[in-house]
Amino acid sequence: MTAGFDIAVIGGGVIGLSLARELAREGARVGVIDAGTEIPPATRAAAGMLAPSFEIAHGESVQGPDNRIGEALYAFSAASLELWPGFAAALQEESGVAIDLRHDGILGVALDEERAGALGRDAAFLRARGAAVEIIDGDEARRLEPGLSPDIVSALHAPRDGQVDPRRLLSALRLSVERVAGAVIPARVVGCVAAGAGFVARLADGGRVEAARLVLAGGASRLPMVAGVPAPPVRPVKGEAIALATPAGASPDAPGLRRVVRAPGAYLCPKSDGRLVIGATEIEGRADLTVDKAAAAALRAAGARAAPGVAGLPLVERWAGLRPGTPDAAPILGAPRQGPGGLYFALGHYRNGVLLAPASARALADDMLGRDGPFDVAPFHPARFA
Repeated sequence: MTAGFDIAVIGGGVIGLSLARELAREGARVGVIDAGTEIPPATRAAAGMLAPSFEIAHGESVQGPDNRIGEALYAFSAASLELWPGFAAALQEESGVAIDLRHDGILGVALDEERAGALGRDAAFLRARGAAVEIIDGDEARRLEPGLSPDIVSALHAPRDGQVDPRRLLSALRLSVERVAGAVIPARVVGCVAAGAGFVARLADGGRVEAARLVLAGGASRLPMVAGVPAPPVRPVKGEAIALATPAGASPDAPGLRRVVRAPGAYLCPKSDGRLVIGATEIEGRADLTVDKAAAAALRAAGARAAPGVAGLPLVERWAGLRPGTPDAAPILGAPRQGPGGLYFALGHYRNGVLLAPASARALADDMLGRDGPFDVAPFHPARFA
């Protein structure tokens, strides 16, 4: 089998599919090469939080001294959050799949005064950059979420943050790409070469995909070398999570959780299908997808410290995924300066692939199509690792 496209995207996660959709909507013939269960995308293991107020503010990479890339990453994340309502509405119309987008806010809770002080510093950092966040006391936090522990002393409330169902999101993106002048090819890439005025991707089943331009968006998987150009430094960072079942016949948001709660050692993410997702561990140097029983128990315990009703809920699922990490925790977007022309990277979105998908897709599509756009992605150019 040989298939030809204007643009081939290697990687069927949220970043690769979002970019393919954006390019296909502009008239390009796009093929997404998706290894599926052989190399499952990190998106399938994610909780789907849209949380620049937490994923970014708590990291030293942003709050460290004179960290321009951290500041750029926060601004990019906040801008991407603003794109999500329109992105979700268009995607749902194209695909017919409801992706459960919620903008009902996120609470980051403190169980002691030390943590409360850290949340206060985060809030000041965020407000200085225009974020609509506030510190509330424990009583106000329990008014918003009655299932929270009486031990909670304060919380950082980010009312504009939210969540989406990442599994539904992947299904919707895949359908959208297939319906808007694109194709999703279920195959694993084993090698890429520059050929003539374009590229050839060799597939494990013996097939080939030819394209004028090529995008590597393979997440944490081992990336192919293209025309002697090594892939940027993206490493797998393992994360484990569990899902608990809320009581039959009760509100999908039971036990008393209507929004995402982030607590020391765990986040709790209620889903409209009745699952309560609790995650996530973070393990460097591991690229397997096994789930440790002790890690799953620790996640449940951390969740129960924040919301005691969690302790008695039955386990329905546990899983692991591989986040694509980079040395500075920021994504890699753009064309390598050493060429070859037509090669692009869309890599390293770490814990924020779902959040950053709309902005990353638009920014890289603008770059590839030679048009001016609203985003400055120069800080995320692959040349910073040259």
